[in-house]
Amino acid sequence: PNPLPPKRGERGMRKNFSNQEPPFRPPMIFTDPLIAPVLDLAAADPRARLKAVRQIVQRLAEPGFLETLRRHRLTPLIYAALTQFPREEAGSAPLLEELRRDYLGGLRGYTIQKNETRGLAAALAHAGLEGILLKGGDIRQRLYDDPVSRPMGDVDVLISPADLDRVRAVLKGQGYTLIPKDVDRIPDYNRRFAWEELYAGPRANGVFFDIHWEIRKMGAFYRLPYAPLRARATPGPQGWGPLLILAPEHLLMNLCLNTLEEWEQAGVMKAVDLDRALSRLPLDWDLFLEDAARFQIQGAMFRILKELAALRPGAAPGWVLQQLAAYRPGWGERRILSRSAGSLLWASLATLGRHLPVRDWPAFLRGKLWPDQAFLQANARTYPSRRGYVRHLFKRTRDKT
Repeated sequence: PNPLPPKRGERGMRKNFSNQEPPFRPPMIFTDPLIAPVLDLAAADPRARLKAVRQIVQRLAEPGFLETLRRHRLTPLIYAALTQFPREEAGSAPLLEELRRDYLGGLRGYTIQKNETRGLAAALAHAGLEGILLKGGDIRQRLYDDPVSRPMGDVDVLISPADLDRVRAVLKGQGYTLIPKDVDRIPDYNRRFAWEELYAGPRANGVFFDIHWEIRKMGAFYRLPYAPLRARATPGPQGWGPLLILAPEHLLMNLCLNTLEEWEQAGVMKAVDLDRALSRLPLDWDLFLEDAARFQIQGAMFRILKELAALRPGAAPGWVLQQLAAYRPGWGERRILSRSAGSLLWASLATLGRHLPVRDWPAFLRGKLWPDQAFLQANARTYPSRRGYVRHLFKRTRDKT
């Protein structure tokens, strides 16, 4: 909800902010016509929700529309919305049984993820460790009336960098194994230069745990460090074990950065996440702006919030957008924010200067460009030779993220 006008002397006086736009025009990303009706499925007005349901029901008869919904992981959300209205009001939905099967599949996946997350949380707590639940595992409980309607692929957990070895031991004891692409490129490379490791569960169709010790996006250019996130974290949802969750402002930051980086992957669902975060979280916008400046992510926040505000007027307060607009990204950051071809390369180069001391450059580049044979052997299916790895690396330089 939009905050009340500030009182005299309130922290972060909300005036004298520039109304100018940043000196660049990146391409829009919230352009899919499916976004508007899907966002209205959570509208406060039941008439707006019914109208959105009817629009989607009509489109279900279109060839390929069900596949579009599945690509964006929306079918459980659509099914849950359809069940809120009598059939005579919503209309007879084609492919309703397909939607129902997807929802039941989502329910099975949700149950497995919840149980395994609870088991890992208990094992961490038994070892005297803690974790912070990120992204889907958090927001499906905090922002969605039906958690099944918000699918997710893996469970993201943030840990203290100091606890990395102990968390690795807990995961190994639970039967989880590190996926090949996250094997150290050179000794201790992950601890020094990476920020996450993905672990596969011991059972078929089990859970993948993505363990983070820092949140990094856009080639690690934008970073949310562990310590300030932990300082304001709070107890997580009941039933998921002793895990923490991010403060509302930090959750919104993570969602914005994730949307900027991975828009092509289920992008409509990412817009739904942001819309619900802005409408349902008790956001302290002064704290949000303070930490956005502290983390140097104002450009990314403005990039996403301004576009969403164009879709949902008032979603973010105008004075917040004005202050974010006063930030002037440099030439390199503008390339990153544009998400044009080669953005990942520019982000990686900019990251060297922004985050790594010069003395660490040789080890970082050695691991990136010429990893040890152990890494190549672990990834032999993906890179059959060192030449194949180098070809893959140069292909990645053309990627957006």
